[in-house]
Amino acid sequence: MDLPENELQRYIKDNGKPMWTAHNNHNIRYFKEEDIRIITNNYNTFLGKGAFGEVYKGVLDDNSLVAVKKYIHNVKEDFAKEVIVHCQINHRNVVRLIGYCIGENALMMVTEYISRGNLSDILHSSEISISLETRLSIAIGCAEALSYMHSQMYGKVIHGDIKPANILLDDNLTAKISDFGISKLLSTDNTLYTTHVLGSIGYMDPLFARSGRLTSKSDVYSFGVVLLELITRRKAVDGGQISLTENFTQALAKRNKIREFYDVKVADENSLRILDGIGKLAAKCLAMEIEKRPEMKDVAEQLRMFRKTQYQSQEKIFFFGWVRRSKQPPQNMVQIHKNRGNQVLKAEGIELEKLLEASAEVLGKGKYGTTYKTTLHDGSTLIIKRLKTLDVPEAVFKKRIVAIGTIEHELVVPLRQYYYSKDEKLLVYDYFPNGSLASNLHGKDVKPVGWETRSAIALSVARAVAFIHSTNAAASHGNISSSNVLLTSNYEGLVSEHGLKTLVSIPTLLADNNIAQKDDVYSFGVILLEMLTSKSPIVTDEPDLVDWVLSIPHEHWATQAFDKKLLTNKTVVEELVQFLKLAIHCCDKNPTMRPAMAEVVQRIEGIRRFYSWE
Repeated sequence: MDLPENELQRYIKDNGKPMWTAHNNHNIRYFKEEDIRIITNNYNTFLGKGAFGEVYKGVLDDNSLVAVKKYIHNVKEDFAKEVIVHCQINHRNVVRLIGYCIGENALMMVTEYISRGNLSDILHSSEISISLETRLSIAIGCAEALSYMHSQMYGKVIHGDIKPANILLDDNLTAKISDFGISKLLSTDNTLYTTHVLGSIGYMDPLFARSGRLTSKSDVYSFGVVLLELITRRKAVDGGQISLTENFTQALAKRNKIREFYDVKVADENSLRILDGIGKLAAKCLAMEIEKRPEMKDVAEQLRMFRKTQYQSQEKIFFFGWVRRSKQPPQNMVQIHKNRGNQVLKAEGIELEKLLEASAEVLGKGKYGTTYKTTLHDGSTLIIKRLKTLDVPEAVFKKRIVAIGTIEHELVVPLRQYYYSKDEKLLVYDYFPNGSLASNLHGKDVKPVGWETRSAIALSVARAVAFIHSTNAAASHGNISSSNVLLTSNYEGLVSEHGLKTLVSIPTLLADNNIAQKDDVYSFGVILLEMLTSKSPIVTDEPDLVDWVLSIPHEHWATQAFDKKLLTNKTVVEELVQFLKLAIHCCDKNPTMRPAMAEVVQRIEGIRRFYSWE
């Protein structure tokens, strides 16, 4: 798809003013050369160099970090093609394009800054330990992004250069695909023939190299090589020899011989079957008969199944094996009691052994740990949160438990008990049979929740968070999400897991990363968007929910944004519009522009009163 430079101007409008704020890919910015010099502090921090040119670190006016790619070869037509392709892609696992610069002396692209570098360096040039779960998450993120590019976009995008060096990792080791310099945007046909074959040795589809026929299956081949590198931690090209793919496929024919290739740091008796499955999936991607290669959406689904299997297996081993591993007799759980001094006192509670031996169902895995529904022998049901283990001293942990215990409000789910040891940190909460707001909005076989109930839930959550903020100038929830909004038998929303982040953060890390109240406001805005659209913010193969909503013109909100089940009459539509405006305000990219939660409560009360829900 050949697009001259004037086509670039059709997609990217220059308003003549420097606007140094990161936005979604539908609103990328034009930067002048003088703007880039300010952003990069006169190119002060050099990040790296590639075939295209040099990369520098920069800071926008909202203090968000960016990477500035300065191109060596000033071919404006090629640059325009890359910008046009990149600006079409809006996915959480693709590096976000923020802006561009067409100067007299240089062509530059401004993208989000990804802190941990590329996957190739982490796999092959570092001693960083990467668990199988993390490797699966990296693979899934890339597969979902490619699936989105191949089948979910209006015009199909073929990346053309998938390799570990083009997969960046953020602080949480979340994968972000980058570098769309040789990518192709296909508007009609799914195949492109070219005599100008470009790619990377060891990752390029041999069929494309021979015939010049480029299809989405070319990306599938390259992704298969990436899978092999993830499970073996070996280079695809070593000493100038393309040996990994050939040797692995030969070993696969000898069955158990492939196990000699796996990275010993993740290959144990509990993971071998998962690794075998990933290896066989990689072999399918590398098939020399193109029709036998799977689609990326099928690859992503298979990887998700592997992760689910591995996750369930590991959780069963860890959770129920604690008693067997412990040489000391189990201690009693510590129960939360509140008195005027806000002290946490020990009391006779549920014995740990009885708790761990009880019937347990994994409800989900979140940012800070795993949640279980546990039924005790007496028939009572509890929610257990098994926190991710970090080296938080017991005294610090208990001090933070005390702080959590001081929050007493009818709309905040109380922490009933906790258990602390070096290896285990467990929290006990009440069980709510109606589940979470997330499960009711996005799950199956649940009672549909109408708008009157949704708006009442929104008000309850806003009031709960506003109360938390009112207790201390620095107080915040830190983990607001629809999964942490639990519903009573009357479908009233209660906020759960307050303060969880403080319990899994080491003291120095917590001091360096204060949880801002404005972050809670943003998260609340996302919950409002979920209730208005019935879309999940973590659905695979789809753009970020906030960015998706922002891409819809106001005049199309009713037809494109809102959950159609809510559009019962014109009055409801007008109310939904007011709530959507509030949600967008809460999700402003500039934290200082977001309203305080007390103001959010007042606005929701005003909207509901005006439209006569109360």
